[in-house]
Amino acid sequence: MCKILITGFEPFGDYAENSSWEAVKKVASFGVFNADIATECLPVSFVRAPMTLREAIDRHTPDVVIMLGQSATADCIKLERVALNMMDSAMGDNDGAKPDEEPIDEDGATALFTSLPIKILRSAIEAKGINVKISNSAGLYVCNRAYYEALRMCKERGAMQAIFVHLPLYEGQTSPHRDKKNMPLGDMCRAIQTIIEEII
Repeated sequence: MCKILITGFEPFGDYAENSSWEAVKKVASFGVFNADIATECLPVSFVRAPMTLREAIDRHTPDVVIMLGQSATADCIKLERVALNMMDSAMGDNDGAKPDEEPIDEDGATALFTSLPIKILRSAIEAKGINVKISNSAGLYVCNRAYYEALRMCKERGAMQAIFVHLPLYEGQTSPHRDKKNMPLGDMCRAIQTIIEEII
């Protein structure tokens, strides 16, 4: 049985909920055949998110880590190909940290890439009638910071793989911005289940 760790994030900024964590909870409750699913809610913190992620990976020893994050500007599922070795934030994280173009690891790779077949995953999700695209930038906020940590751990461990998926707001989610795009939460969950099925 394939061991999958799915992570989402706590609320941040002006949002009382985070679509990523809502999707994690739903997917875990539904389950996927032949998948042993563990979950973890990550803090929106440049310092604490990678620490919490490492602890969760050490505890669950997953074969694959599927990381979810909320992107309020997204209008579809975004499969993130790469994590950059940089942190930058004008708005700050939940701890108030505002890194200004700071490297994650001064001696680390400029970028780390997922080894999962991202185009195959995109095609499988598209076949379910769900809007999805491949993204070549996970931003420079906490999502990218955590993704870089996961991909660095993949290199350390050899067999483990990871991917980050950005989700839009879900239909009905309270938002301070009326013009934000959204997607049914059920579609997001089906997309994540499809990723797990393809990996298995």
